[in-house]
Amino acid sequence: MATLKWMCIQLLQEFLDDDDNNDDDDVMATTMMVDIIQTHTREPKSRIKNYCEDVVSKYSDTDFKRMFRLSRPTFDTVKGFLQNCPELGVEGNGGREPISVEKQLYVTLWYLGGSDSIIRIADRFGIAESSVIVCRNRIIDTILNNLKSKFIIWSHAEVLEQTIDKFHQRNGFPGIIGALDGTHISIKAPTENPQSYVNRKGYHSLQLQAVCDSDMKFLNCYCGYARSCHDARVLRNSDFWSCGLEVCNGNHIIADGAYPVRRWLMTPYRDNGHLSQEQKHFNHLLSANRVVIERAFGLLKGRFRRLHHLDVLSIPTAVKISMCTCVLHNICLIQNEDIDDYMEPLEVNQQPIPQLAVQENETEGIIKRNILCRRLSGQ
Repeated sequence: MATLKWMCIQLLQEFLDDDDNNDDDDVMATTMMVDIIQTHTREPKSRIKNYCEDVVSKYSDTDFKRMFRLSRPTFDTVKGFLQNCPELGVEGNGGREPISVEKQLYVTLWYLGGSDSIIRIADRFGIAESSVIVCRNRIIDTILNNLKSKFIIWSHAEVLEQTIDKFHQRNGFPGIIGALDGTHISIKAPTENPQSYVNRKGYHSLQLQAVCDSDMKFLNCYCGYARSCHDARVLRNSDFWSCGLEVCNGNHIIADGAYPVRRWLMTPYRDNGHLSQEQKHFNHLLSANRVVIERAFGLLKGRFRRLHHLDVLSIPTAVKISMCTCVLHNICLIQNEDIDDYMEPLEVNQQPIPQLAVQENETEGIIKRNILCRRLSGQ
């Protein structure tokens, strides 16, 4: 027994000394080693047995949706997408029984949908703490590798025309194909450069930037920048900055005043206290349409409550979790999942957003905005 402990300690030390591993890998390795030692030196832990097999199957449709944040048909759809993906091998871990794809998905959805600790999740599903992390990481990686490119995409021309029509029907604002904004994703203070992740509200966070259509479906998502960065800087460093003009194809995306105006990106007139009635009217119509992205973020965080605070040490892991929820968000909307149970109050900025100085290459956007302003004032 002493030899086993010594071998585990040696292996663990070698793993932790490997510079290629991130913090979450270290945590998972430590937990797995502890599990092995405990398995051979202590009485087996008392866990809930056969929760998935004997309890979940008896849930009513309402209870199932409350527990796992999506309906049974949508769960079956997602499971079908993942069933044959090579990343989800069901080999056992440490001599344990293999965990099915279905159970791995249950574990991951429970993790994403609430704030239970890894220990509590392990107890509920009758598995080791390390297995919870393995299941979560496998499901998330599989969704990002196989489903992200299928469900977070720009719509084809016919659907974009329908989106333009839906926005136009709200209040007559023409040419909108999407709304852009960013939201805070609260995180645990990272081990490297933690101060750079402190936002204006004083806590550590990442920025999730997204464009959504008139139905709150995400068309483009970008995550990873510290939330202390200005929104415009995040946009300029995202892949969307270089393709916005081509994607919009004469139309435009709308955003708030934190972003620069472009021919393809319409933002409100800066309120300097001397706006004309036409300009105020333009700002009002733009704001009324832009609320859709705020509602999309409210729905995302309401369904996947883990996004209120990601208690992980690794920034890449936090980014993966955030992006995975965006994919699942779109799948739920495509499946016509009810949204009323999950919609959270809209986020309201309590502090003024710093404005960037007008740049020379904004001229075309300013001209287009003035033309739209005059057109809308004549409605």
